[in-house]
Amino acid sequence: MQKNFDNAIELNSLSEEELAQINTYSLTELTENDIFAFSVILCDNEIDRDYECFDKDALITLSELFVGKTGILNHDMKAENQVARIYSAEVEESENETSSTGEKYCRLRAKAYMLRNEKSQPLIDEICAGIKKEVSINCSVSEIICSECGKKVKKEHCSHIKGKDCYHILRKPTDAYEWSFVAVPAQKKAGTVKNFTISEDVEKYKAIAEKYNNFLRQEIVKLSAVVSPEMSVKSIDNICRSLDTDALETLRQDFIKADSCRMKPQLKNEEKEFSNDNFRI
Repeated sequence: MQKNFDNAIELNSLSEEELAQINTYSLTELTENDIFAFSVILCDNEIDRDYECFDKDALITLSELFVGKTGILNHDMKAENQVARIYSAEVEESENETSSTGEKYCRLRAKAYMLRNEKSQPLIDEICAGIKKEVSINCSVSEIICSECGKKVKKEHCSHIKGKDCYHILRKPTDAYEWSFVAVPAQKKAGTVKNFTISEDVEKYKAIAEKYNNFLRQEIVKLSAVVSPEMSVKSIDNICRSLDTDALETLRQDFIKADSCRMKPQLKNEEKEFSNDNFRI
C-alpha cells in the first residue's frame, strides 16, 4: 500500500542528541557538516485521493515503524536509489484544526538525514528550491474499515462503494517499508516542510531557484522560436517572467510535445537492394 503526501519539508539544525541518534545508523562518526537534515510529513488522518485515511492510533504505530527506514526515489527499490534515512518520528495533533472526518487533525512528522557530498548535492538543491517536495509512504495494514457500516472489508462483504458511499479507515499497521520522493502524491499534505533557520541558506537557495527558472525561460524561448516562429521572443520572455517554477516546467513540456507533433518531411522510400533472384534457374 502506497500513500502519498504533498508539500511538507522543513530544514533542520541538529542538536547534539539528534546527531547522536543519526550516528547510531552510521559506521563512522558523522559531524553536523557531513549531514543535510530535514523534517518530512509522511501522512495524516485526512481522507486522501484514494478515499482512505489513517486513524490516530495507526499514525502512532507508524511513527514507531518508520524510524530507521530509508528514503528512496519513486518507490524504485534499488540500492542506488537510497537517498535518506529517518532517525526519529512523532505524531502531531492540532488543537484548532479538524479533519474532514470530524476528528482532531493529526499528522506524522519524521526527521531524516542525507549525506552532504557531490552525489547528493543536486537532490539537496532540488529539495531546498521546492522542486522535490512531495513524498509517498509504502506500508501495510491489517484492518481496513468501511466508514459507513464498520465492516472489515478485508474479511467481510461490504456493499458500499469507496469514494461514492463511504471512505476506508486504515488501522493497525503491521510494517513500514520505505518512503519516497514522488511527482503525484495521494495524500494532499504530505511532503517536505520548508523552514529556513539561517539567512545565508535562504539567499543561497533563492539563487538556486532563480538560476533554474532562468534555464527554463531560455529553453521555452528557444522552443517557441521553432514551434511558433510568428510569436516575438520578447513577448514569450515577458510571459515567462510572470510564471512560477511549476508553470514554467509545464509550459516547457507543452512546447516539447508541440515540437514533436510538427509535420516532418516525408522521406524517400529506400531503394530496394538489387536482387538476381528472377534470373536463377
